[in-house]
Amino acid sequence: MAEIARSLGVSVQTVSAVVNGKPGISVETQRRVREVIDRLEYHPNQQARTLRGIRTKTVAVIIPSITNPYFPEFVKGIEDEARGSGHSIFLCNTDHDLGHLLEYFSLIKTNKAAGLICSIGIAGEWLVNLEVEKRLRRFARDQVSVVLNGRFREDLPVSAVGVTDAEAIHDAARHLIELGHRRVGIISPPKGFAVTQERLATFRRAFAEIGHPIDDAMIVAGDFDIEAGVAGARALMKKRKRPTAIIAANDLAAFGAISELTASGYSVPNDVSVLGFDDIAFAKVYQPALTTIAQPTYELGQAALRLAIAPPLGENGVGKVVTLAATFVARSSTAAAP
Repeated sequence: MAEIARSLGVSVQTVSAVVNGKPGISVETQRRVREVIDRLEYHPNQQARTLRGIRTKTVAVIIPSITNPYFPEFVKGIEDEARGSGHSIFLCNTDHDLGHLLEYFSLIKTNKAAGLICSIGIAGEWLVNLEVEKRLRRFARDQVSVVLNGRFREDLPVSAVGVTDAEAIHDAARHLIELGHRRVGIISPPKGFAVTQERLATFRRAFAEIGHPIDDAMIVAGDFDIEAGVAGARALMKKRKRPTAIIAANDLAAFGAISELTASGYSVPNDVSVLGFDDIAFAKVYQPALTTIAQPTYELGQAALRLAIAPPLGENGVGKVVTLAATFVARSSTAAAP
């Protein structure tokens, strides 16, 4: 910075202000400083800045599983929005392990990230963990903006992004009923996740309001992966009254269900219709193209980044919640009941 200042005849403080995005520097001076920065390929020493207590322009992103196609799309939305605002991100994958989450919390605190986007809200149960709650409150005391993806707690100084899916789920239920399906099976999201109870309750309510409630015997345990879809479809098709339609925990589980049904000699959708959840990129090109409930995953990532770089709430702040609507998408994996 001293070299840049000397070459331009300005103070080191002026160069520092431009590098750190501080106000009070004229547009022309900013332009001149940035030209020299680009020519010299200058990069701030992040370790030195951290030692001085200066927040970096980095946002930490914690997700539970990089292998779930939902999260790369979510992270892409975050990264594209971050790039446009001059921020960078570093990605942390917990593999659903609480110990990994707490380790990442420590790493983020040490590296003085400007913000934190954390998808533990989807799981739900970690939000009532006392150690997790203590760490989130500490981030707030340290003036770090925390954004949860999914479940939200009003008593914590955090913001959140989430999806409203009741209308889309009602549209999906109506679609299946209008196709003549009366025996509908559900491969549930994983046990213990907040989304499991919420989504099952919404599907139950939707079918009940139409006048065709879901039979509890037609709900089997599942997960957000292909293997769970295989196992779930196998369990449902062994029942005395086999389903004519299956709702999977997500698109991956739906692919697994279709694979198992096909391997067992059933035609999708002629014998059994299958419906997914998320609308990942592969859903529209899969054969048959998957009927699903589309979540605005990329847009959620963008919204999360904007909240993460907003002024911190502080320990007693009240967070902001951004909700986006899911939509029902009918494709060729559903058809009239046999």
